[in-house]
Amino acid sequence: MEFIYASTLKKQFSVFGHFYDLDIQGEIFNCRSVLEIIATSNEKPFESIPCATVVMMNPGSSKPLDNTYKPIKYTTNEILSKKWEKEIIPTKPDNAQYQIMRLMLIKGWEHVRILNLSDLRNGNSGKFSTEYVNSLKLDTTCPHSLTNENRLAELKAYCSESSIVIAAWGSNKVLRNAALIFIDKINNISGIPLDEPWYKYPSPYKKEQKLDWLKNISVELKT
Repeated sequence: MEFIYASTLKKQFSVFGHFYDLDIQGEIFNCRSVLEIIATSNEKPFESIPCATVVMMNPGSSKPLDNTYKPIKYTTNEILSKKWEKEIIPTKPDNAQYQIMRLMLIKGWEHVRILNLSDLRNGNSGKFSTEYVNSLKLDTTCPHSLTNENRLAELKAYCSESSIVIAAWGSNKVLRNAALIFIDKINNISGIPLDEPWYKYPSPYKKEQKLDWLKNISVELKT
């Protein structure tokens, strides 16, 4: 299997995401909810339906393409009562998204949606865990998670548009409850399973490991 590098993938796919700031009791958390990866050959990118939905841990280091973009700030009440607008903007992809692009080329997919167990935007898994725990101290319901009871309709709506849902959220222990809720609420999940409720992350550090994930998930999706 050929390993396709980012310089090539950037020409074949565009990435769009929704960034927002979440105000939890006066403390601000940088977040991103949904992200769409769409082939540049798609003539109507905002009318297309996702071929698959991939669910990962958190948005990582993904950023708006425009460095001057200022996300809208919302309170937890606004988010949980659905009183917010989602502005989808061009996005800088990260390594995990490049890996999904590789899978898209293998499968011939033109559009994949990316969701996360938490919207908290942090590219360092250790710092993300700390931030997640700090957010729990302020609000135990995790309003930044699609598995929050009041965001489950949002989660199901996102997942219902494609027949394939791939779990790829790794094994960060702070997300155990969110992972269990996701598995309970969404049917027919694919992925490379580890000990429940964990699934292999698609973009480990080494190239050989990335290729292994691509090979294994390709086999999984055939069964």
